[in-house]
Amino acid sequence: MKNDNDREVPGNAVHAVMEEIHRDFLHFLTRRLGDKDEAADVLHDFYVKVLTRSGDVRETEKLRAWMRRVLETSLIDYYRAQSKKRQSEQAHHDLEAALLDDDFKNELDFIVCTCLYKLLPTLKPEYAEILWHAELIGESRETIAAVLNISASNLRVRLHRAREALRKRLEETCGSCPIHGYLDCGCDSGAAQSSYGGAAG
Repeated sequence: MKNDNDREVPGNAVHAVMEEIHRDFLHFLTRRLGDKDEAADVLHDFYVKVLTRSGDVRETEKLRAWMRRVLETSLIDYYRAQSKKRQSEQAHHDLEAALLDDDFKNELDFIVCTCLYKLLPTLKPEYAEILWHAELIGESRETIAAVLNISASNLRVRLHRAREALRKRLEETCGSCPIHGYLDCGCDSGAAQSSYGGAAG
C-alpha cells in the first residue's frame, strides 16, 4: 500500500493537464504573434530549449525565472528572424518593443507561472510542496528547510529530484502536439527545425 508521498495521479488526468498547458502556451503565443503556425514554431523552440538546457539551471536559480527567460529568448529569436526576412523598420520596432516592454515580460512570467502551477498536482506531494515554496512563492532555502523541517542537504536533494520530475512532466507536455508530439513529430511544425531558425539557438 502506498503512502501519500508515493501516490500516483491517474494517467488520463495527467494527460489532460499536459494538453491544457499546451493550449495555454499556444493561445498566448498566437495572440502575441497573430499566426497559429508561427506560434507553434516558437512553442516548439521553447520546448526544445527547456528540455535540452534544463541542466544549465543553477542550484540556487529560480526555475520559473529561467523558463521565462527561455520563452523570451525564443520570441526574440523569432522577431530577429522576421526582421532579417522582411528587412523592415517595423520588424526592428517589434524586436525593440519585445525587449523593453514590461507588460510583455509580466505576461511571460504569468504564463510560465500558470504552467508550473498546473503541473504541481501531477507530481508527488513532496515534490509539489517543495516546488511551490521554491519556485512559485520564491522562499529562501533557509525558510523552506525550516517549514519542511528538513536539513539543508536533504532540501538540495529533494529539490533536485523535484525539478527532474517536473522536467519529465514538461517533456510529456511537449509530446502533447495534437498530431504526433513535438520532439518525435512527423508533422511539418514538429519534425523540422523551426522555420525561423530558432530551435538550435
